[in-house]
Amino acid sequence: MNSIQTDQKFLIKSTLFTFLGTALKVIAPVLTIVIARTFGKEIFGVYVSTQLFIFTLSRIAVLGLDKGLHRHLPQNKVCGRPDHEGVVESMWVSVAISLVMTLFICGGSIFDLQRISSGLAMLSSTEISLYALSIVPYTMLLVFAGASEGSRHPQYRIFINDFAVMTFAPVLALGLFFCGFEKKLALPVGFFVANILGVLVYIFLTKKMFPQMAWFVRKKIPRELLNFSLPLGFSEAVSSFLLRVDLWMVLALLGPEAAGVYAVMITISNGLKTIRQSYNPILQPVVAGMSKERLDTDLKPVFSYCVSMVTLVQLAIGFFIVLFPEQTMMIAGKSFVTKENPVATLGILIIGNLINGFFGLSGSIINGLGKSKFMLLMNIVSLLMALLMNRICIPIFGIAGAAISSMSYQIMQCIWMNLYLKKMGYWPYQKYLWIQVIWIALLAGIYFAINTSCNPSLLMRGLGYGVVILLILATFWVQGLSGKKFSKKKKN
Repeated sequence: MNSIQTDQKFLIKSTLFTFLGTALKVIAPVLTIVIARTFGKEIFGVYVSTQLFIFTLSRIAVLGLDKGLHRHLPQNKVCGRPDHEGVVESMWVSVAISLVMTLFICGGSIFDLQRISSGLAMLSSTEISLYALSIVPYTMLLVFAGASEGSRHPQYRIFINDFAVMTFAPVLALGLFFCGFEKKLALPVGFFVANILGVLVYIFLTKKMFPQMAWFVRKKIPRELLNFSLPLGFSEAVSSFLLRVDLWMVLALLGPEAAGVYAVMITISNGLKTIRQSYNPILQPVVAGMSKERLDTDLKPVFSYCVSMVTLVQLAIGFFIVLFPEQTMMIAGKSFVTKENPVATLGILIIGNLINGFFGLSGSIINGLGKSKFMLLMNIVSLLMALLMNRICIPIFGIAGAAISSMSYQIMQCIWMNLYLKKMGYWPYQKYLWIQVIWIALLAGIYFAINTSCNPSLLMRGLGYGVVILLILATFWVQGLSGKKFSKKKKN
């Protein structure tokens, strides 16, 4: 097969794995509810908070190298380097940093330094040390996931990191608890064992992916990988803060009740954002593996395929939320429907995520081309813009102001990224994507109509949604997204 056909096969397979992984991830929240009911809200609250702390420390320890491998490994083939260069070097550096963090926390727990934090004060030295032991294996999981995605095996990250570890941790904790293990120790031990099991599976899979790789080397991290990864690591940290700043400012300016309502809306609308984000580690290695000649000929059909898939899935979800906002908000309870207008705020968040789903995937191209410093600069500017917009809009419009701020900085990012690509000589959108633009405009029109002038019955909304789904499926078929017409679109 030629290169474009290879990319086509990989994208279709990765799309199927992504959808399957998303379905499987539903199991983890169900188990989380069981954990909360079994262990009580106090122990559960500490468990979740401490687990997020471990995730944050592991993200710092990895220095962005896991994301850097998305580009570096495909570039190894383009540049004629060993296909595994950068994997084991990144792993040992990340392990060393995470080990220092672990020893520091365990040492501090001997002197009860966890008492400084009111949230962790209830943890004993043994408990906090058990939680800290997970930093090293979880950091290894991040590096192995980056290596698998960079070598075009995203299913490993989907099934191990996103599903298996997050599912086995509560299952093991429940098993230990019902076997008579002490309640406070069952959760950290279960989490640690689940991470270790994930690492062992990755070691076996990594040997298959890179049979020539030596596990114990004294090589430094390749300079190209490090220079690309460090800005990306900082950018990830800034982006993480950017995703939460509107909620934090709602809490600060409007209080916890409004923040609770907005948190539910963010959770619902972020389902669309997750779809786009799931394509980043799929598209980026493909772009990074393209030579200059292939970028000129194959980038457009590959990118347009991903944009088509992301947008159509987002539209199917977005139309449901816009047509049935109150029913969607009822997931959290009746009180969340009556506090604010869910149509206005949810609609703004949905439209912002749809625009970002269509134009924002260009960030994967920029990272694939090695321009991580640009992404860091853009995220810093976006954060400053979000802070300013939230401060202005929230006092005037309430939680709808936070949604306006979120949509505004996403539009700014999309415009900036695509102008940057255009400046580099790339415009990766094929003509048939105008259909997706019309779909987004139609959703926005329905949002404004429902929010201003008309209020159709539930029956009419249900019939309308059925027609929309049929038309979206027709769009999928006409655009040949199953792969049958993929190579033909290359000429457009």
